[in-house]
Amino acid sequence: MSTTERHRLPSGAWVQIRDPHTLRRGDKQKALRAVKDADGGDIAAGLDLVNGLLQVLIIDWSYEFPIPSASPDSLDLIPLEDDDALTEVIEPIRAVLFPNKPDPADAKDPASPTEPSAD
Repeated sequence: MSTTERHRLPSGAWVQIRDPHTLRRGDKQKALRAVKDADGGDIAAGLDLVNGLLQVLIIDWSYEFPIPSASPDSLDLIPLEDDDALTEVIEPIRAVLFPNKPDPADAKDPASPTEPSAD
């Protein structure tokens, strides 16, 4: 059984996010397409990934404009006060779909779960 939740945002608006258990490989690919042509480095790619995820994950909201899957430009109309909160709502799903890759620089960190390679 799939479930969805409504999340209240700082402006008083709400957003309903798709149940992550219903996501498929194609949904991940749709989110990645938003990043494919990103110019401007890591920040632009990160923002494009969030926008791509919002297009896939938002199934309803209380704003007076279309949801992102129907009109991706509607994301530009979200009140600024809701922007960070909306990103936080989808963060757990982003972390599952796109886990952080190991960073070789972490090998020298004593808290790292990996052992340093032989020099």
